[in-house]
Amino acid sequence: MTEAEDLRAFTVALLEDVGAEVRDDGTFLWVTVPEAAQGGLDLPAQACVTFDPERIGEFDAELVAPGSYLLEKLLGLATRRGRWDAARLQADSEAWIREGLRALPGLSAQGPAEVLERKEEPLALFAFRTALTSDEKREAFHLIAATLDGAEGWAVSWPLAETGLTPSPVSAFAPDLDAAYRKAQELLHARTRGEMESFQKTSLAALEEEVRRIFRYFDGTVAQVREAEPSHADDAVRAIEAERDRRLAEALERFEPHAFVSLCSIRVVVVPTARVSVPTEDRGRVEVRLDALTRHVRGPPEAVTGAARARPRGRPR
Repeated sequence: MTEAEDLRAFTVALLEDVGAEVRDDGTFLWVTVPEAAQGGLDLPAQACVTFDPERIGEFDAELVAPGSYLLEKLLGLATRRGRWDAARLQADSEAWIREGLRALPGLSAQGPAEVLERKEEPLALFAFRTALTSDEKREAFHLIAATLDGAEGWAVSWPLAETGLTPSPVSAFAPDLDAAYRKAQELLHARTRGEMESFQKTSLAALEEEVRRIFRYFDGTVAQVREAEPSHADDAVRAIEAERDRRLAEALERFEPHAFVSLCSIRVVVVPTARVSVPTEDRGRVEVRLDALTRHVRGPPEAVTGAARARPRGRPR
């Protein structure tokens, strides 16, 4: 999916979730917004939404795109509402096993994979929104899957395809998610550490350059004032230095890097899982595990390489 398609699906799902009636004509969304949601979204009762910047203004259409005002409102609403539900995935055939194993490198052609065990297990899916802000703003969504005991966790492509998922009553399945949530937090931190450090370095470098620019300008101004009127320069210099200090404080506020993380949703999904014996080129047969929802292959580190771990189903945003 393209970014615009992702945003379109997200917008439609959220608007319908808050009770809006949405008609999609392929170009615009024609939305009847319930009164309870109009204030939070800053939309009238009848609204037109577009995802194409060139369509802004047609039918008074509001734009949904990265950095747009309406997208900020939608994201804020989604974050405040949150989500907690449970579902079950139906997967009768074993095609998902073959598809998942296809991503595993180092398989040998000397023998077939052997399914040792199939069963249903619950997985916890945590959706996080991250925002890095300074003079610029970077936002992202991260979907993390974890076993309920917190022993294993992995990143999942966003958005996750929901084909085959059916709602399951939350009241019938309310597990303890503390261990799974700690694992998800740990993985999110590991996934975002490099970007956060790079963002901080870039922001501080920009701050340093802005501070140098401010000092160059005001030091030059002070020198010119003292040279022009050396006997009457003190009052003017104090005013200039006060303005310099104000500009420095503004620069610090604008360029200082900040990181924010919010938990947007929790979903527990009961999924078919399989324990499989697979032949390898150099280690004989090894056992791996995978599930029908994320197709993530788990097993001995020597067998499950980075390429296998990173192969998600679908296209990540």
